[in-house]
Amino acid sequence: MYRIVNEPNLTIAFDMDTELSQFGVFGVYIKQGYNICAGYIDPSDWSGIHRGYKELVELYENCKGTATFTYVLTGEGNTLTFSLDQKGALTMEINICTTYNYKCNMTIESLDQTYLPRFIEFFREFLEREPK
Repeated sequence: MYRIVNEPNLTIAFDMDTELSQFGVFGVYIKQGYNICAGYIDPSDWSGIHRGYKELVELYENCKGTATFTYVLTGEGNTLTFSLDQKGALTMEINICTTYNYKCNMTIESLDQTYLPRFIEFFREFLEREPK
């Protein structure tokens, strides 16, 4: 478990696992108070993860734009969309329609900006595991 934020009322964590799939899987877990939003991305499409990573670095360097990571999990309407903006808001939207009919939409406002380098570090490490 890779914790980005671990405060009394807010936890944002990622889990990275290359055992679950040859492509690597990472999970996202956010808990604020009693609200929990969790999902996973199996990044068979590495180009989407690379694009999101570049957006994240640009957001950090230039303080503009959004970083978005979207992956259609099965092609059957299951999606995980993850975005950050320059005001420090993190939004995650998950729809898993087929098996569990699970939907989650959560926005965390005004995060401390020190979390951004930690996001970048996490994704950099994750991308290093991309199968060649």
